[in-house]
Amino acid sequence: MKKHILLITDFAIYLVDPDADVLKRRIALAAVEKICLSKFDDNFFALIIPTEYDCLMASTRKTEIANVLIEATNGASEEIEVDFSNRYLSQIASYIVF
Repeated sequence: MKKHILLITDFAIYLVDPDADVLKRRIALAAVEKICLSKFDDNFFALIIPTEYDCLMASTRKTEIANVLIEATNGASEEIEVDFSNRYLSQIASYIVF
């Protein structure tokens, strides 16, 4: 896994490559269907994005990231669903965020 900086705004999630200072991916918050959190203390979580490919990430701050995403979509027409599971099927890209 490659390290990336995760930025969350009111409208989108940004993944930035800290080595090259390049935006690697922009994900509209409206496109995120749900966030899957591992039940284990392993730092893994996944963003499920039906219109694109899903994104598997690892962060020691997975709970805080989930809370920020939930707050960012509060009041939106489609709030992000939270799923606690150790399994899911998807097409993924993986990043380490800090």
